[in-house]
Amino acid sequence: MEEKRQKMLLIVNPVSGKQLAAQYMLRMISRFDKAGYAVTACCTKKDENAYEIVKKRGEEFDLIVCCGGDGTLKETVGGVMELKKEIPIGYLPMGSTNDFAKSLEIPTDVMAAAELVVTGEPQPVDIGKFGDEHFIYIAGFGNFTALSYDVNQKIKNKIGRNAYYLHAVKDFFHMKKYHARVEADGEVFEDDYFYGAVSSSYSIGGMPVMYNLGVEFDDGLHELVLVRMFHNTEEAMGLVRDMLRKDVANNPLVTIRHCKNVKMHFPEPTAFTLDGEFGGAQRDIGITVLHHAVRIITKKKED
Repeated sequence: MEEKRQKMLLIVNPVSGKQLAAQYMLRMISRFDKAGYAVTACCTKKDENAYEIVKKRGEEFDLIVCCGGDGTLKETVGGVMELKKEIPIGYLPMGSTNDFAKSLEIPTDVMAAAELVVTGEPQPVDIGKFGDEHFIYIAGFGNFTALSYDVNQKIKNKIGRNAYYLHAVKDFFHMKKYHARVEADGEVFEDDYFYGAVSSSYSIGGMPVMYNLGVEFDDGLHELVLVRMFHNTEEAMGLVRDMLRKDVANNPLVTIRHCKNVKMHFPEPTAFTLDGEFGGAQRDIGITVLHHAVRIITKKKED
């Protein structure tokens, strides 16, 4: 008697990967079919994103695989969180920076990532809750955080992450300070900040600034990063130097804490980014960690 094939839902964002994602669909389906999956493939649309697809059809499947950028993964995870059964997630990263994929050691070559879906195993991963929304790896405010959703998709498709750097040069001349009161697991911080985030990633905006700082993806904690506003060129250059050296923890402007619950208060509505998408303008927001909220396929752990 023929063994029953597992059912896979493959969701592809056709505008990701410099609009090459859809061109890989037949190769992806062929590899997954060869591995024994019965594949149902669909593309996201303007009026139906990955969240809506998963919420509508997800419970029919044994595995859900998404192909796109961090935003597509965020939508997929949000949909899985709404289902009545736990379904593992495979991720084929084709975004401009792929911060979270790199942190989980998921290949940024789409077919290598597809191979990992076949050969890897689901691992529990923490995600964040931002008010009533979920985020995968970052909720941030401050200078440069709007780059990910302000940069035109067509430009990102043409030049990739360089689109962010070009936009950052323009924003450099419009930097401002953001006053905030931040409560993190009982500690209180209040100051004028250049940047602030709650994250779970080795890299942010394509820069690997969080390596060697104890970042874990299944420990029930996120990393709070607060960067005070610099007051002179020397402080600014010192911050840039330490970022390039991956030594931000020792910079006097930077505060880092591993924490579960964070509350942020602002005197005026302040824009946030959630996994590269606009997270609304907030004055008071609570952020917490959802421990082992989903399972994402990564490399098998060594015994």
